[in-house]
Amino acid sequence: MSTELEDLFINEIPLIDVRAPVEFLAGHLPHAVNLPLMSDEERHLVGICYKEQGQEKAIELGHQLVSGENKNKKIQAWIEFLQKNPSAEVMCLRGGLRSQISCQWITEAGIARKPIPGGYKRLRQFLLSQLEEKPLPKLVRLGGMTGTGKTDLLKTLDHYIDIEELAHHRGSAFGDHGQQPSQASFESALGAKLIGMKQAVVEDESIRLGNVRIPNRFYLHMQETPLVMLEVPLEERVANIYRDYVKNNDQSFFRERVQRISKKLGGQRTREILEQMQGAFQGAPSIEAHSAWISQLLGEYYDPAYEFSLAKHKEKIVFRGGADEVRDFLLKLQL
Repeated sequence: MSTELEDLFINEIPLIDVRAPVEFLAGHLPHAVNLPLMSDEERHLVGICYKEQGQEKAIELGHQLVSGENKNKKIQAWIEFLQKNPSAEVMCLRGGLRSQISCQWITEAGIARKPIPGGYKRLRQFLLSQLEEKPLPKLVRLGGMTGTGKTDLLKTLDHYIDIEELAHHRGSAFGDHGQQPSQASFESALGAKLIGMKQAVVEDESIRLGNVRIPNRFYLHMQETPLVMLEVPLEERVANIYRDYVKNNDQSFFRERVQRISKKLGGQRTREILEQMQGAFQGAPSIEAHSAWISQLLGEYYDPAYEFSLAKHKEKIVFRGGADEVRDFLLKLQL
């Protein structure tokens, strides 16, 4: 039987987080939206007042700052969100004054709400317990060279954890897609995915994806699991990379990222790739135009790096094959 907190995340209940934007950015929970009671500046001023004059004066200042039209706009935002998301709950840092005041105003506006006890602190600790204390699910890793389409295959399965999606990063020099979450937000999102999960397929990842790091206990657990290798022809990998990366970015994006790895590529190879890239982007968009520099980058950088990493885990490989074969194998494992 699931608990109240488990149901909150299993059912993906929307959360109105009334903390200040700077707090939300530092760490937030899955399915949370930031509709703050106070702006960063208002929170800062109230904090100074609290330290210098105590809680009573700080509360008084808070009510002065959030009043009139400012107050009305905040209430309107909360009410509009609740009308679209009737199951949404309200929270602040610890379930204290900010969420209590917010819920009071929301209730006065016609929608009864009480704050989540313990707020963000309690819910985050619950999610961290999934990573640090609770039994971890049985995992199978899906491995393969860059561009084999591992993520596409992963999403055809019923039980999977897309760690790259949670990190907003595909785990390569070209892998960032949108602003990455903070480490705390990433951990919370991963913890929420683990609730009630008994088994899952995950991609074979390095411990770091851009600016976030897979928590140690979960990463070590991943490293001990069976490894299934997805193998596809180079031409298909080039086509996948063109579709997933090249079509959606301009030349400056790739030039900047090739420069990031230029020390590992070496000066000559970096110049060759950049020259091929420049010519490809000057012509009409096509896989054929970009095939040369993508193939060289795969063959001379990504493939050797992955082979080096894979050498440490070859004893974990239990199957190799194309997309259909790998999917059939994983389905037979009932994952």
